[in-house]
Amino acid sequence: MGPVLGRGAVIIVDADTERSAQLRGLILPTGYTATTETTARSALRRIRSRAVNAVVVSSEMPDMHMSTFLEALRRVSLSTGVVVYGRNVSAEDAVAWMKTGVVDILLDPMNPGRLREAVQRAFSWSASRAVSSAPERRGERSESPLLLYRSGKMKEVMHKAQRVAPLRATVLLTGESGTGKDILAREIHRLSGRSGRYSAINCSAIPDTLLEDELFGHEKGAFTGAEGPREGRFESSSGGTLLLDEIGEIQPATQVKLLRVLEDETVTRLGGNVPVPVDVRLIAATNSDLAARVEAGTFRKDLFYRLKVFEIHIPPLRERKSDIPLLAMSFLRESAERNGLPLPELTRGALDRLVEYGWPGNVRQLRNMMESVLIVSSELIDVDDLPSEVLDRGDGGDGRLVLELPRTLAGIEEEVIGRTLELTGGNRTRAAELLGIGRRTLQRKLGSGNTGEGDRSEDDI
Repeated sequence: MGPVLGRGAVIIVDADTERSAQLRGLILPTGYTATTETTARSALRRIRSRAVNAVVVSSEMPDMHMSTFLEALRRVSLSTGVVVYGRNVSAEDAVAWMKTGVVDILLDPMNPGRLREAVQRAFSWSASRAVSSAPERRGERSESPLLLYRSGKMKEVMHKAQRVAPLRATVLLTGESGTGKDILAREIHRLSGRSGRYSAINCSAIPDTLLEDELFGHEKGAFTGAEGPREGRFESSSGGTLLLDEIGEIQPATQVKLLRVLEDETVTRLGGNVPVPVDVRLIAATNSDLAARVEAGTFRKDLFYRLKVFEIHIPPLRERKSDIPLLAMSFLRESAERNGLPLPELTRGALDRLVEYGWPGNVRQLRNMMESVLIVSSELIDVDDLPSEVLDRGDGGDGRLVLELPRTLAGIEEEVIGRTLELTGGNRTRAAELLGIGRRTLQRKLGSGNTGEGDRSEDDI
């Protein structure tokens, strides 16, 4: 096969020449070379004669079934990423095709941002196979599961992200734990074109006494042990993007300083008095109700409105079930590649059970479950191979907790927390994620004196 010309080669395969010409026009501004073919056979002939990084193909080709085309393509090239588009693709077909290198399936290929995003993913897939020593590329791709979707709700989320990314506006990401707020923040940074780095802080994971130093930095002698000056994240992220995750957990004193940074676009280090200009795109994320915290007096109203310039809510996985097959298959494939294991078949019955399940831990739970299933599975993953929490329908199959209601609201809360801690084996970090609250909030509800071995979590390792 010949060398790749320019930045890379794309083939568009569609019997509708007008549509393929439109798609070519959308792809060319990216710098890739793009050619069109009207049949699967002519596309395969072209791929035999030269290197092709990505194929963008209609799901309805007149001369060949998609499965046959994909099998033939793999015999010709092992390193060509494939993007399929079509409005009548079933979940079963989508899962089968993704086993053979289909990296994305588009319902609307005429969405420029979505199309270019999918083509870039196909190029990353191609590069990771063309270069055997490229674990970093595979890692990059595996960090972006949120970007695989079919649901209308996630299409709206990504549309909002694409609209706000080039702007300087502060963004507030809301949604349950595990829905992918950090992943979306990274994507907004990538789309923004900002030259600085992307940085993220989990505000609930850093003690109050250290969070201010982490954010704003300090001067020499600011406190015992401050032997020299140190930049905070606002300074080190200047020109880039800073994500403050679990923003609702920061204390009032830090809220005041954060508001001042946002208003003045300057930061003053601890122990200093010289404001330092910073150019940082701030993204805040929370799984709690900030408006309720404002009403309760634990979160400043002026900071709340300063953060909520542009809000994007990421829906839980149970509300976008059509995304589950794509995500499950993607996670299986990534885990197989990472662990050097063969990719097993996922039966329709197992897939249906995954779609029916409530996913209280959202995308993060699905990802971890797929890796666990892969490790213990054979060549076929059927219903009985799935974990007990998916098979047990005692919780209604939708992530709800069935309780006999006590007489008081405090009793209900106590029982819910207790049952959740049982579910997580006493791991407070995971319990907080399932409950949709910060870890420190959970600790306060349990009481400061309630500690034990069950409190050890991934944060303590």
